[in-house]
Amino acid sequence: MSSDLRSLIREVLAEELQAMRGGSGAHADTSPRPQVREEMVSIANDADLNRFVLRVLELARDGKSVQEIRNGRWKFRLQQVNAAPATQTTVAGPAVSASSASVEFDRGLVSERQVSALPEDSLVRAGKRVRFTPLAQDELRRKRIRVERKKS
Repeated sequence: MSSDLRSLIREVLAEELQAMRGGSGAHADTSPRPQVREEMVSIANDADLNRFVLRVLELARDGKSVQEIRNGRWKFRLQQVNAAPATQTTVAGPAVSASSASVEFDRGLVSERQVSALPEDSLVRAGKRVRFTPLAQDELRRKRIRVERKKS
């Protein structure tokens, strides 16, 4: 390809990009914003603390998760503990119940990485708006995790 043709293509692309930005000369930031994941954790007793530590160890296996935690894109928030003993930990949107080994997803897209962090033979309760990636579906089958859709 000749340099004249390349330069012409660059000019046309620059004009089209400027038109898409509303014609202004300012360069709009079109880069995707990093998604911040929040994990709500309820620690009311030693068992809850132990489950949280096991969850962190599971995340530490994946180098990408470790980097997200270090860079502040994966944050842990402490839930207020009620007078009754808390047996629920929310993990990146889902709620993990200690007594029944079940996880709840209310909305969003569930990835293979989220499913791989779940224990085998557990139960996933999913809201109507929850979708699973194809790799997440494969991981659900491999780990024999049952999915139950919530009515509301």
